[in-house]
Amino acid sequence: MAVGIGAGGFMGIALETTSGTYEAPTKYFAFESESLAYTQETNFRRPIRKSASIIGAVDGNSRVEGDISMEAFEDILPYFLYCSRVTVVKTGVAPNFIYTATPTAAAVPTMTMSATVVRNGVAFGYSGLVVGSFTLTVEDGTLKFNPSLLGREEADQSIPVPIFSMTTPFGAGKYQIQIPTASQVFDADGFDFQVDDSAEAQYRLKDTGRGAQFISFGERTVTLSMERDFESRTEYDAYKALTSQSITLTATKGTNNQISVVMPAAIKDEYTLGLSGQGDLIRASMTYNGVIDASGNDYTLVVKSQEDITP
Repeated sequence: MAVGIGAGGFMGIALETTSGTYEAPTKYFAFESESLAYTQETNFRRPIRKSASIIGAVDGNSRVEGDISMEAFEDILPYFLYCSRVTVVKTGVAPNFIYTATPTAAAVPTMTMSATVVRNGVAFGYSGLVVGSFTLTVEDGTLKFNPSLLGREEADQSIPVPIFSMTTPFGAGKYQIQIPTASQVFDADGFDFQVDDSAEAQYRLKDTGRGAQFISFGERTVTLSMERDFESRTEYDAYKALTSQSITLTATKGTNNQISVVMPAAIKDEYTLGLSGQGDLIRASMTYNGVIDASGNDYTLVVKSQEDITP
């Protein structure tokens, strides 16, 4: 199963049946920028032998890494979730499929992706990709999704023929922010929700190539940043008291088109107040850290989509 992206060329991302084995894309969609690249750590030799120059080079380890910046589409996001450090449970029937992603403590991913990037008629193939971190944010009213990928190897690939998705992104007037959950607020300009699972390429001694043997995960950090109108001292005192709040962020276009994030126990890590000039509003820049609840989750991400995705 595969996914694709396109702009001045296009990119395809495939859920791999066998981890690290390249698969061609089958779904395509628009994106804004990407920086996927094959990186090799060549060992340049400078042994002492009456020379001040580099004498030679020895093959070093290699990996694939880079970021993608794109609009958050409900029919594309589940593909990335399957290759994140989460468990995805699919429920519902056509045309209303629900993908519920809950974080795990797994040290290695359960699924990886392949990517095909076509840049001005030149194809690049990458395999064994994992979503090491991602951000959901709002820019100029549009919901954006920015995943950071880390992978194993580069592969040869011919240029596929894309058929792009025509899904409309989430725009202004589609958001609901609840702080605490079930209590909607209207004083936030936007939000920046980030999950970082500290992904790291793992190299082993082998004779099957220089790429990473697998990708591992480390400690997880879940943060939420936003700027709100400062309305009372009570909110500031709650920050000092380390009071936790359940926060829900939801983007909705219809019954079958929704992306929702819940932080069940968010604690303010930073709370900054300022006044830039006379007559200005008092604004509070706030950063929350997610901690686990009784079920062991520091966030839950739910996607409602008409896309039927089965790994």
